[in-house]
Amino acid sequence: MEFDKIIKDAAEDIVKICSPFQIFLVSQKKNSKGELTSFKLCIVVDDKYESHTDLETEILVHTDCPVPCDVIVYTVTEWNECLEDDCTFAYRIDSERNLVYEQIK
Repeated sequence: MEFDKIIKDAAEDIVKICSPFQIFLVSQKKNSKGELTSFKLCIVVDDKYESHTDLETEILVHTDCPVPCDVIVYTVTEWNECLEDDCTFAYRIDSERNLVYEQIK
């Protein structure tokens, strides 16, 4: 999948902020001209980021984005636990594989 430049730029900013393991595109909206009008990302981070609200706020404040965006953060432990249950939001996101970024192992 090819991602809009705005989404790729936001992902680059997020990588600089918290070195995530993965960033997924959850959703995006476009206008009738095909221009991106908003999007939502899911970010999987190290367990040291216990306070999701603080990290989500930091990302939204320090990400230069010309359209409305939202983020949801999971620690890697939470993410892996959720992947074991096919009824979770994380499982659905992972199954769709709209992977914008993945840390090289």
